[in-house]
Amino acid sequence: MNNAAFLLIAIGLSVVGSVLIWALNRKPKTFMSSIDDFSREMKALGGDVHSGPAGRRRARPDEPAGRPSDEFDPTEERRS
Repeated sequence: MNNAAFLLIAIGLSVVGSVLIWALNRKPKTFMSSIDDFSREMKALGGDVHSGPAGRRRARPDEPAGRPSDEFDPTEERRS
């Protein structure tokens, strides 16, 4: 009887521990959880798009550090 009691206690603790670990690590099933996951992955991959000053972008290595050539500056005079 002593060995059977020890075995039942060990099995019971294993089942309780397994259910507890499963409950803490399961993915949420709400509508917003998948959107939050996607947003978190996009921030990890590319950083926040809106974190820098407005209208600024990082220069490519083959481009001078000044204003990129493909942007239009409305304050410049038109050349005919």
